[in-house]
Amino acid sequence: MQTARLRLELGLLLAMCASLSMVSPVHAWDTRDTFANGDKSMFSFEWHSGLVIVPVRINGSTALSFVLDTGSTRMLIDRRIARDLGLRTSGTGTLQGAGAGQIPIEFIQDISLDLPGVKSAGYEFSTADLQSLQESVGTKVDGILGYEFFRRFVVTIDYERKELIVTRPDAFHSGEAAQALPIELKNKWAFVKAEIALPGPVTVQDSFLIDSGSSDAVDHPIVMKLESRKSTTSGVGLGSPVEGATAQATALRLGRYEVKGPTVACCGGAEATSKLVGSDVLRFFTVNF
Repeated sequence: MQTARLRLELGLLLAMCASLSMVSPVHAWDTRDTFANGDKSMFSFEWHSGLVIVPVRINGSTALSFVLDTGSTRMLIDRRIARDLGLRTSGTGTLQGAGAGQIPIEFIQDISLDLPGVKSAGYEFSTADLQSLQESVGTKVDGILGYEFFRRFVVTIDYERKELIVTRPDAFHSGEAAQALPIELKNKWAFVKAEIALPGPVTVQDSFLIDSGSSDAVDHPIVMKLESRKSTTSGVGLGSPVEGATAQATALRLGRYEVKGPTVACCGGAEATSKLVGSDVLRFFTVNF
């Protein structure tokens, strides 16, 4: 199948363009971010259980494995790794993961990142126990790159080639084949309008979180009203698993594209993120965030 180009630009709701993307206003270039060669860096990523995993060095550490997650409002590092690196915490809080319950976190200030070909400094990180996520994915997970990373760069995920491109926002130019999608930012989450066609027939038009950190195709509570639903365990990853359900959709319509027969799941995390498009749909595209 030919790979479509899906351009996802994070920002406030924009007018529909002649391409598929999710977009934000271009921020002033952050002088704490530097590239080894020009205005962008391209490197390979690992693909495990529907997640993009990239090599990251924290404050000059050895290479660590981080999940690239548009659905995470925070930058996270495993509590054990933070302790081994001697990172000092200041203050505590909680966050809502994919499952039930609140996850305790501690805050770490002024963290620098090194990815292949790009250095970036001045981040706030939160520590968390990522053991359950690591067990779910089946490979080493040392941390999560979330909203603050995407806010600084244009991030292109080429799922077919398993390549990541990180570009300065003022230097990025999308190809003519891309379709731009209007999005809306709510509490550091990016939502896009889409439509699910379900047996019945039932059609649901709604706003969906774009979540590269979810291995699901689509999540929506409508599943619980369908006679064709099947019971399952949901919210596996961060947080405690909960009872959920899945059903087979006829199609997901996203911009001018239609993905046939995706599985729709329910109900893992908080209500605010209960409707999402995950990596089992995004993997059919090259996506520019």
